Amino acid sequence: MKLVFSRKGFDSSAGGFPSPIIDGKPISLPIPYPSSNVSYQHLDLGKIVKDLTGRKLTDKDLCHNDPDLEMGAFGQVSSAQSHLHNQGIGSGDLFLFFGWFREAEIVDCNYRYKSDSPGHHRIFGWMFVNQKILVGSETEEFRREYTKYANHPHAIGKWAPNNTIYLASETFSLFGEHTIKGFGNFSVSKRTLLTNDNAPSKRFWSVPDWLNPAKGGCIPSYHDEKNYIGGLLKTAGRGQEFVCHPRQTKKFKGWLLELFNEEINKPNLTQKCETRN
Repeated sequence: MKLVFSRKGFDSSAGGFPSPIIDGKPISLPIPYPSSNVSYQHLDLGKIVKDLTGRKLTDKDLCHNDPDLEMGAFGQVSSAQSHLHNQGIGSGDLFLFFGWFREAEIVDCNYRYKSDSPGHHRIFGWMFVNQKILVGSETEEFRREYTKYANHPHAIGKWAPNNTIYLASETFSLFGEHTIKGFGNFSVSKRTLLTNDNAPSKRFWSVPDWLNPAKGGCIPSYHDEKNYIGGLLKTAGRGQEFVCHPRQTKKFKGWLLELFNEEINKPNLTQKCETRN
């Protein structure tokens, strides 16, 4: 299994503000995208966006809703997709989506950031890849064949020849031991926090041993050993997809099982109850 730390949602250049954490739930705000046919209002994010950006963005502004973790689909294109392709990302690999977050609250019916809450990087969602489909500019053909995903932004309009859509399965067998949902959103926990508490900026991550070369771990793409400073990983300022080739050690397995602990221990809500005649 290869693992991709995939940077998504608002950042300093696209959106200009952190995505909010509200009542323990990270809400990744899709980046503004004038070529879209989906607005923040369509996604029930209009008021949040308007309040937190000081009306620099409004509910009418269009956005790029990707990844779509309601349907389990993610699109990529151009140099970022070339990087994923060159790294061999495909079926069985894992995207961990992260972004810039800050805690927010509602005061006098308006959303605002908490004054004592710093911005940080956090994992907000996941997707295990089941299918990798090279769509290119043939979006109409994709929509006909994959009707469930017809409204995904990379299935609409004109795209570069390497336009690719990754699809998740409904469930995934984690290490052959636990059947979990193939995609979804994390709640806030210490396990999903990436930025070190005492770091000078959100780019400095605390890293587990499997991601630390000083302890026999691998180095994510776009980085080298010089990015490791004082035991922390100073993440690249540019680049969307940081690909990791973890060694299949007990440490990596333990870290992933801990990350998905809540998902593993969810009750089986689909189990049918016995009926009595």
